[in-house]
Amino acid sequence: MDFTVDDTITELTGLVRDMGEQLVTDDSLRELDARFGPGTEAGGGDRETARFHSRFWDELVRAGVPAALAPERLGGAGLGVVGEALVLRELGRVLAPVPLSASIRAAHLLDALGGCDPDLADGVASGRLIAAVADGDAPEVDWAPIAYAYLRTMPDKLLMPGEFTVERTVPVDFSCAGIVTPEVFHTEPLHRDPAEFDALRRRVHLAAHQWGVVEAALERTAAYATTRHQFGRPIGSFQAVAARLADGLIDVDAVRLSTLRAAYELDACSSEPAGRKLFAIEITPAARSAVASAHFWACDAGHRLAHSAVHIHGGVGLDRSEPAHRYFLAAKANEFRLGGATRQLLDLGAVLATEGDPWEYSA
Repeated sequence: MDFTVDDTITELTGLVRDMGEQLVTDDSLRELDARFGPGTEAGGGDRETARFHSRFWDELVRAGVPAALAPERLGGAGLGVVGEALVLRELGRVLAPVPLSASIRAAHLLDALGGCDPDLADGVASGRLIAAVADGDAPEVDWAPIAYAYLRTMPDKLLMPGEFTVERTVPVDFSCAGIVTPEVFHTEPLHRDPAEFDALRRRVHLAAHQWGVVEAALERTAAYATTRHQFGRPIGSFQAVAARLADGLIDVDAVRLSTLRAAYELDACSSEPAGRKLFAIEITPAARSAVASAHFWACDAGHRLAHSAVHIHGGVGLDRSEPAHRYFLAAKANEFRLGGATRQLLDLGAVLATEGDPWEYSA
């Protein structure tokens, strides 16, 4: 399998990395924590007090990043789930609190309807209008407190409330989320495939974000291990610490490869690569299994790396004045959103028992 990407994706991810490193600094995240972070959970009732990096989001929109990842019929560049995953990895590296995944998912769902409000679809696709997409039947919805549009998929319909209220919640990473109570629903017919594909896309997005989180956490931890001295030596020179960092590198690679494989398999499901239409997609066992594998590694490796980062940093790893604790919280939040690793092993075991190796005949 060839994971080589084209120049457009390479340039886009490079742009997002440069912007993220310049704008999403430790100082800017510390300011967001002061608005809606530890000790301020009762606040955050609107966009101005939410844990949302509005400046970075505005720059992403101005640079056309959400628009590039939108469906081609809404002006996107046709970069596929692989392109989405590589960009979301960059957001994970800097812990950028912006609703790019929700924007991408909402744009593709609205595109699948075909006849929805063009102004709404264009606004969501470009990122000018922030959308929130419910994850199945889960009551908590990421980005709902600052969303203009709210979507919930069901097997045969898409629910779009014209009016809704949100009760702010406090996820483990203090991200922007809330419980949505719809007041007026607009129901649109939706083929089953878009709903299932959206669920798989969400899991790949979370795995890609986790890839960036643990990759950056490992880099920061390794750098700390070269500067922190005990007994006159850097702690990174001790065998136990060096071995744990080496294990972390293997874990990051596992998340990287499984996530890219899952994204590749989802893209390969499309019968029309040049003009991807969700309702024309036949989701293969290989794609479902690849997503489950990425899901497993994002949870399992993410758990180990989050704890390794804290342990190697020592007490500093949990100090709110230092950045390490944010990576721990982000990795745990992604693990919780995905639902844990054990369930995925059971699901993969069931696939192997009933269908054999789903990748035997895949590309």
